[in-house]
Amino acid sequence: MSHRVGVVGDEGVSLGFRLAGLRPRVAESPETAMALLDEMVGDARWGVILVQEDLVPDLEPLTRSRPDSSMPILVPFPAPSRARTPDEAEAYVAELLRQAVGYRVRLR
Repeated sequence: MSHRVGVVGDEGVSLGFRLAGLRPRVAESPETAMALLDEMVGDARWGVILVQEDLVPDLEPLTRSRPDSSMPILVPFPAPSRARTPDEAEAYVAELLRQAVGYRVRLR
C-alpha cells in the first residue's frame, strides 16, 4: 500500500506546495488546522503530514492519542518569515537536521 504526503498550512504556504504538485489543506486558524489534522490522522492513506508549526505549535496531543500507530508521521515546518537573518535561518535548518539525523551536520 502506498501512502500519500499531506500538508496543512495557511493560504500563502499552501500555494508553494501546490506548485510542487501537492494538494494541501488550507487552515487559516489553529482551530481549523487541528480539525483537519484530526480528520487526516484517522485516515490510513496518509503516510506523512507536513504541518505549518505556527498553526499547530504542539503536535503532542495528536501523537499521544494514537500510541499504537506510527503512521502518519507528523512533521512540523516553519512558515516563511522575512524576519530571520540568513544566519538564523541556517541555524534553524541545522537544528532540524540534528534532530532528524541525531547528530550535528555542518552546512558549510
